[in-house]
Amino acid sequence: METGQKYSISITDVSTSGEGIGRADGMVVFVPGLVPGDEAEIEITGIRKNIARGKVLQIQHPSPERTEPPCPVFGRCGGCSLQNMAYDAQLRLKDRQLKDKLERICGGDIPAAEEPAGMEYPWYYRNKAEYAAGMGRRADGTKGPLAGFYDRGSRQVVETEHCMIQSPAANLAAEGLRQFIRESGISIYNERTGKGLLRRMTVRTGWESGEVMVIITINGRELPEAQLLADILSEVLDTEEYEFRSLALEYNTNKNIAAPGAKTEVIAGGEVIHDTLLGMNFEISPQSFYQVNPAQTEVLYNTVLEFAAIGPEDVVFDLYCGVGTIGIFCARQAKYVWGIESVKSAVIDANRNAVINGLVNIQFIRGKAEEKILQLEEQQIRPDVVILDPPRAGCREELIEAVNRAAPSRIIYVSCEPATMARDLKQLTASGQYRIRRIKMIDQFCHTVRMECVILLVREP
Repeated sequence: METGQKYSISITDVSTSGEGIGRADGMVVFVPGLVPGDEAEIEITGIRKNIARGKVLQIQHPSPERTEPPCPVFGRCGGCSLQNMAYDAQLRLKDRQLKDKLERICGGDIPAAEEPAGMEYPWYYRNKAEYAAGMGRRADGTKGPLAGFYDRGSRQVVETEHCMIQSPAANLAAEGLRQFIRESGISIYNERTGKGLLRRMTVRTGWESGEVMVIITINGRELPEAQLLADILSEVLDTEEYEFRSLALEYNTNKNIAAPGAKTEVIAGGEVIHDTLLGMNFEISPQSFYQVNPAQTEVLYNTVLEFAAIGPEDVVFDLYCGVGTIGIFCARQAKYVWGIESVKSAVIDANRNAVINGLVNIQFIRGKAEEKILQLEEQQIRPDVVILDPPRAGCREELIEAVNRAAPSRIIYVSCEPATMARDLKQLTASGQYRIRRIKMIDQFCHTVRMECVILLVREP
């Protein structure tokens, strides 16, 4: 195989970055823009070991699962990767990928997954949006400052006037930011040179409350014309549905925008916004972790509670608890809940959320979960149920060993990364002490390749 060669291939799967996967001359080929069932003529654009990349020349036989994407920048914007695939087919794809990873990595006796939980209306569902600022060609064809999302496979910003998966409030705020850029003349950060001030805007929306918080990330210590920005955001966001409640600045001079900023402070309005999930109230600060799809989060938490089957005498350990949302729901049924989290600000938020909801049978503590489990054990406190909700990298090996030693009767594993989850499940079940009993996929990230999974492990007699 050589670069520039042409092949006709059939697409059988989709990669974790949303590219169609097929085979040619015994090589796995990744091709953007194709979906399972497509038959297409492609040209090879790159080769590395036994993997190749290609581009579409012509779709010869479209897949029955293919559909016309409604977003005008789909294919360039990196926010969505599956809008060209019918929604029910997206659910089947994710469910199959989850099953494949579990069987390939875990092996053993894997039960059939339950019906995947999709959305009736899978649009405008995100309560958190992160708009990048950049320079380039705008939607009207002129060149200048942009506010949108990164191009797929690059750091070029694609102007996104109306994102179909963000909240309507986020789209309004994005228009407000563009107006602010035009009127203030603020400089835009250049990733190559490290110069320029404005880097990013994050919009957080309280789904039930309608309260909106905007966080501006800058490469510096001060935002000129901050009052102008607050006035513009108030003008565009104060509607019948939404209320602009908070403006914060994140000071981030790191070249890598993913690295945490030096400081975040509120410069206008309140320190938090509020939201309600399943009848419980939460405060959301600029750095709080909060699930991005409120409708599906209720499905997710109800699934966790169903799988956990918590009784009035059960003690629950909520590990990697974040701001405590799962643990707070468990506390309505449990004897006592211990939430463990290593991030100080998250523990503060979690304990405040417990107080807001009037809960006295829950406590959040800071530290490494494997160490805190041992300390609680020394106090004769052992879990009946353990909930694991780790970051995408999965659990530390020491934590899994600690959970196995604690020997709860039930473990609920919640994950947005099936590969690392499968790796951890293999370790949890290796001794034969636990067996996977229930599996469910919740479509938390519609029109993307990402998914949320809930797994129930039960300790064998």
